[in-house]
Amino acid sequence: MLLGISLIIMQGLNPVMASIFIPGLGQMVNGERAKAQTFFVVEGAIWLSYIGFNYWGDRLDGSARAFAVEHAGANPGRSDDEYFDAVEDYLTSADYNLSVERYASLYYPDNPELQQEYIEMHSYFGDDEWAWDSLTSRSSYWDKRRQSREHRRRASFMPGFAIINRIISVVDVLVFAQTDRFGFDTSDGKIGLYYKF
Repeated sequence: MLLGISLIIMQGLNPVMASIFIPGLGQMVNGERAKAQTFFVVEGAIWLSYIGFNYWGDRLDGSARAFAVEHAGANPGRSDDEYFDAVEDYLTSADYNLSVERYASLYYPDNPELQQEYIEMHSYFGDDEWAWDSLTSRSSYWDKRRQSREHRRRASFMPGFAIINRIISVVDVLVFAQTDRFGFDTSDGKIGLYYKF
């Protein structure tokens, strides 16, 4: 009975809307199982890649942060990217704080109070201080974070590929499906395309 209900639902689906929802579903509605399976496999691969790239990006970033805690004395209680970006860019927190002071002078040249506020807001002191034990360690940290960013960058492409997969599926349903829903309209001197929903 469940199979019968599923078949009725499948027959009632519009192939174009089905392909927009899940690439390959429109082909399945039209009875083209081989094409449908191809689109299903591609769609699955896209989303598995998305999950995988994000997972490894997060793992590498977590590993990099633990490495910074061990080799630079970074604060393990911090979770913001800004802090760990600064740990990546500067050998010590003192170097970073000097750059903050320079920016404060640049932004507020005639206002010592605003300069001090800026310094207090953007500098890292106390538990947030760090100093890399070697340039090699800092380079290793940079490499781990670079790999993490690369995985996340790859993940960001996957939704675009999913959209492309839907477009291709819809075009396949419109152009290549064996149906009279799509064709050329030449009635009453008209020349154009038509699609019947």
